[in-house]
This record gives sequence, C-alpha cells and structure tokens, in this order.
Amino acid sequence: MAFVLRMIRTVFYKLAVTGITFLSSVLITRYLPVSSRGVYTETTTALLLFSSFLAGYSNFFNYGINRLKYDRQDVFSVLLRQYALISVGIVLMLIASLVGIQFNSFFIYTALLMVTLPFTLFLAFATKFVNALNQIDLLNRLNMLQSVMMFFFVILLFCTSKWHFFGSKFPLLPFTFTGWTLSYVLAAAIAMFFALRVGQVRLRPKKNQQIGKKLGDYGHKISAQSFLTLLNYRGDLYFVGLLAGSTLLARQVSAGLYGIAVTASEILWQVSQSVAVLVYSRVATEERNNSTVLTERMFRYTFWLLVVLGIIMAILSPLIPIVFGARYHPSIAPFEVLLVGTAAYGAIGLLTQYFTDQLGKVKYPMIMQIVSIVVNASICLLTIPHVGMIGGAIASSTAYLVALGMSVTYFRYHAKRPLHYLFLPTKQDAELAVRIVSRFRRVNKASK
Repeated sequence: MAFVLRMIRTVFYKLAVTGITFLSSVLITRYLPVSSRGVYTETTTALLLFSSFLAGYSNFFNYGINRLKYDRQDVFSVLLRQYALISVGIVLMLIASLVGIQFNSFFIYTALLMVTLPFTLFLAFATKFVNALNQIDLLNRLNMLQSVMMFFFVILLFCTSKWHFFGSKFPLLPFTFTGWTLSYVLAAAIAMFFALRVGQVRLRPKKNQQIGKKLGDYGHKISAQSFLTLLNYRGDLYFVGLLAGSTLLARQVSAGLYGIAVTASEILWQVSQSVAVLVYSRVATEERNNSTVLTERMFRYTFWLLVVLGIIMAILSPLIPIVFGARYHPSIAPFEVLLVGTAAYGAIGLLTQYFTDQLGKVKYPMIMQIVSIVVNASICLLTIPHVGMIGGAIASSTAYLVALGMSVTYFRYHAKRPLHYLFLPTKQDAELAVRIVSRFRRVNKASK
C-alpha cells in the first residue's frame, strides 16, 4: 500500500512538471511566430538528443551501486571524472562554434547548444545519483527545478511581448534561449548541492580501473541506446522539418505546427516516466524473479493508464487551437495519430530498464531502437512528401508499435512467463484497487 501511495505521489509530481512545461510551451507559442517556434523546437530537441547520449553514462549509478554493489563514493568519483572530460570536449566545440558564426549564422544555435549542454549533463548526473539512492521524494522536487525556473522566464517574456515593455521589436527568440540556458544552470547547481548532501559524497574525480572498465562496457552501450531512443522519439520532427515544404519558411512552419502535436502528446510519455522513476533502483536490487514480477505489475498499471489517458486526450484534441491559438488547428490530426504511438512507447521504458539493469542485456534495446528507427525513417520518406506532417505521425506511431512488439516478445523469452501477466489484471490488482479506494474513503471521511 505504501508503495502504491508513493507511486501516486510521484505520478502527481510528474504531471505537475508536465503541466508547467506545457504552460511554458503555450506561452512561448503565443508570443513567437510559428517559424521562430519551429527554430526553438528544433534547437531544444537537438539538446535533448545530445544530452540523452552523453547523460546515458549516469545510468551506471543504478547498475554500479545497486547491482554490482560498488562503493557509492567510488562510482560517483569515476563518473564525475568522466563528465569533467566530456565537458572539456564541449568547451572546445563551443570555441569552434563561436569561430564558425563569422561564416554561417547556423553556428549561433550550435553555440547555444554547447553553452547549455554541460549543465544538462550535470543535472542528469545529480538526479540519476539521487534516484539510484532511492530518494524519490527529493528526486521529485529536483525534477521540477528546471521547468519551474523556465516557466518564470517565459511568463516575463510573455508579459514583455504583450505590453511592449521594451518596444514591439524586442528580440524574443534570443531571450527565450537565454532563459532556457539559465534555467539549466540554476537547476544543475541546486541539484548537485543536494546530491552531495544526501549521498554524503565529495567532488573528488578520480580514476578506478575496475569501475572504469565496467563503466565503459555498460556506459557506451547505454548512451548509444539512449541516443537512439530519443532519435527514434524525435526523428520524425526533423523529417517533417526537412520534407514538409518546398521552402525553408514552409519547413520551419511545419516543424512549428508538428512540434505542438509532439509537445501535447508527450504528456502521456511523462506519466510512464514517473512510474519508471519509482522502480528505478528496485529493478536492479531485487532478485530476478521478484524483479520480473515487479516489472510485469508496473507494466500493466502503466499500459492501461496510458490507454485510458490517451482516449481522454483524443477526445480533448479540439482544444489545441483554443489553447495554442487558431493558427495551430492543423496540429490536431498529427496529435491524434501520435497518441497511439506515444501510449505504446511509454510502456516500453519499464521493459528496457529490466533488460539493462536486471539482465545486463544492454545490446538488445539498441537493436530494438535501430529497427524502430529504420521503420520510422522509411515511412517518413514515403509519406511526408505526399501527405505532409501527418506522415511523420503515422511513421512514429508505427515504429513505436513495432518497438513495443519486439520488447514484449524479448521479455517473454527471458522471463519464460505467459504473456497475459503483462496485460491482463490479476486478482492481486483487484484486491489492491479495493484497498486503495477504501483508504481514500477513510481519509475523505476523516477530513470532513
């Protein structure tokens, strides 16, 4: 019961973060032109792709501390050294980007990425460490930092654009990027402070040959897998930006419209992420049979929750032009198609976590993502030139369904348990639901 109540709290925290991020997106959409919104979406998505690849090494916290039982200070120090070396490389790329600006304005956005990237990495570094220590309540608060800070920046810029505090030609896009970077800087600093405090570790980067070898074997593969996962999840946005239009402006507008569909459908993905966060350390620490049962149970809850929420969101899809503005009415159709794939994709994370942190099968999720990306790219190339951005939504949803089918098949092969344990509610689920309802009724009566 305590675990389920904790799960409910975590879901609410994740929904709060999603809601704040969604409101920020709405305000940005309200004050930026559609084409500028497309540039902003593509740049922030690029950061997500790069950071997901490099931050993948921080997943070793869970595997190294909870599965391999290494000392937390040793794991922390080795990973800190890894990210210090990565940051040096990022600084060199930043210098190269600043030089490149003289020749092509494209390097402005590359420089923005390089400035922001180290802070996104250390934010992920700190939160993954806290997660591996199973400090879920603290983790929930830390995960809200960046979105809350960005929200305040966006409110300020929205008011500036609405009342023309600095004139009608105030450069809103550059200042939006500035707020975006500062939100990561502040969030990373605060998260690192609390990670050091709760973990009782010191900022002492060092080399450890034994841990370093394990980190290399695990980290390189998990980072590649993380990159492929986000490329699969966001690749359709770039295909839309490249193929949905004959001019640069038309492609930027299409990316802006499609980005809204992606942003709205992503709420489903965030729900599943909250469940994955809650069982992050337990999947690794439990014995294999217990971990298998836990994964099945959480997959059932997540899958059906996503299906129900997906249906509700599809019913509410006509609200998109009301919330974002009438010019975003074309976003409704791809949003509805994306909901199908996002529901499928959201459920995959729990199975992937089981493969990597319980079985140590890091290679399989990479294979699954590669197959899914090939499906996604192939359908994008075939459909987008003919039907526009809805072709990207069809491609993504098809690819996510393929990935779900592969993951379920692989899980069943290793777990050697009937398929219905993943999808059909059990007697224990029904008993748990009755206990939860009874508890909330008691709490409700006591509060009156």
